[in-house]
Amino acid sequence: MRSASAAMRRVGLPLVALLSIAGADGLAQPAPPNPLGQPLLDASGVIRDDAFIRVSLRPDDERYAGIDGDRIKEWLLEVDAISLADRDAGNLFWGRNVGTAGHVVTQDWVEGYFRRYGLHDVSRQSFELNPVWHPTAWDLTFAVGGETFTLESARPPQGAVSTPDEGVEFDLVWLGGGSAADYLGRDVEGKAVLIQDIPRPGTLRHSIRDEDAVARAIERGAAAVGIMYGISDNFAVWQRTGDRPGFNVGYEDGMRLRDLLGQGERVTVRYTMESEMRAGLTAASVWGTLPGASDEEVLIIAHMDGYFQAALDNGSGLAVMVGLLEHFAGIPQAERPRTLRFLGSVGHHGGPGTSWLHDNRDTALASTVLAINLEHVAAVRTKYWGPRLRMMNAVSPMRWWVNGSPALLDVVLDAFGRFNVGITADMENGASGEMGRMARDVPSIQVITSPEIKHTEQDTPKWIPAVGLEQITRAYARIIDQLGPLSRDELQPATLPATGGGE
Repeated sequence: MRSASAAMRRVGLPLVALLSIAGADGLAQPAPPNPLGQPLLDASGVIRDDAFIRVSLRPDDERYAGIDGDRIKEWLLEVDAISLADRDAGNLFWGRNVGTAGHVVTQDWVEGYFRRYGLHDVSRQSFELNPVWHPTAWDLTFAVGGETFTLESARPPQGAVSTPDEGVEFDLVWLGGGSAADYLGRDVEGKAVLIQDIPRPGTLRHSIRDEDAVARAIERGAAAVGIMYGISDNFAVWQRTGDRPGFNVGYEDGMRLRDLLGQGERVTVRYTMESEMRAGLTAASVWGTLPGASDEEVLIIAHMDGYFQAALDNGSGLAVMVGLLEHFAGIPQAERPRTLRFLGSVGHHGGPGTSWLHDNRDTALASTVLAINLEHVAAVRTKYWGPRLRMMNAVSPMRWWVNGSPALLDVVLDAFGRFNVGITADMENGASGEMGRMARDVPSIQVITSPEIKHTEQDTPKWIPAVGLEQITRAYARIIDQLGPLSRDELQPATLPATGGGE
């Protein structure tokens, strides 16, 4: 360890970080070249997968050694490629959104893996969708002193209606956070306002929502609302601006506009939008069954829809679902205590999600003894270093939910500890996302994290470490195994927890 200690002193790194990039002999291995000379980063400035803190498998967990994070990450990249192809096809509202071609391809991808690993009763369950918003054309320009320019991060607001063919034009006003105090002495009647949305780490409940900033702008007569996402890297986002025209811009582009206005320049916004509400569309969930020694079922869910590349939300969940499928498909049926039922859910960003399961729980969940929702299951831990997000060589801790008996809770927490799955000290009052409505219908488990990249164009694979995918997949595999000896009654909660939850 002398060499490792010496290296630690030279680069100023914690020993635990250094050991994570050490070879089998305990000596630090050279990092690949990169422009910053940083030992934990690759050439592109992203945390190297081999730099993440890991824990070794315990001897009694060797059966999970075949669950490999790098392999799971490859499946995530396949899902990611579906979104990129949808973008490259010219779709403005691109990704794997419900009612789009990207979502149909995702259904095909899930069904393909279900059949590849020999699931029984593979089928699609089709749902009629409410009318789906679809933008067909969009243009946004800014003008200062006779010069016109565009902004790289600019995106239309989700749900925006069409403008007249000639578009609309407004003077732009900077309003900071959009609080009541920001309007003192300001006339925004008939103008476009630009409001900074300050992210609250780990949630979508940012300042725009907390301050009712969009509603206040409309009440004060603003004709259009622009939202600046308050994190670096110029994140492009989809946010709503009420029933007014509007736009979203990233931090760097928004600061450019702010600074122009601060210099006394007149900035005008010209905005053209064409959109439609498409009716009569359908989307499908995909089902498959891996029989076990018992007809009792463990239901494993991952939703298929997502904005932009949607690597975290929910490429990570889909990849982990395939990881669990591969693992258990390699085990003889007699050694699988219960039947595993897999569900690629249609999704909840414009779709019915798992509401159908809740509404039909007496029949649809009649054989289900446990439901596991896989959603936003692995992200790099970040430090908000205003306004920059700095990556760390650790997997982000997650919010969590367990609805069940003390015995179920013990198994879950033991598995999380074994595989270094970090969670908050206090459990959520309710489950969010895809599990929300059905969380109390059966014993259920969920971990979830919602970092600042969620629902932005920065939700890319670089934020999803292979080690995080590996840890949570191994943890869920062990939980399923360890619950085998427990009867259905032994998994049920003694009393129903208080209601709660949300996204």
